[in-house]
Amino acid sequence: MSVKKCAKCFVEFECTNEQRGCWCEGLQIAPENLQKLRENYDNCLCPQCLKEYAAEEIKKSCHIPEK
Repeated sequence: MSVKKCAKCFVEFECTNEQRGCWCEGLQIAPENLQKLRENYDNCLCPQCLKEYAAEEIKKSCHIPEK
């Protein structure tokens, strides 16, 4: 486990990506969108930012209009 700083909002968070069972494994993000994340950010995103990104991806794929 390591402490990282979110590449988007700069908050510190715990990262366990070196081990199986990291919190980020529970989020469904398409491979092409993971590539976009890698292109836009030089490191991991915190749980809140990555959850927001995943939720936006779901809305776009379901064509849910924004309010």
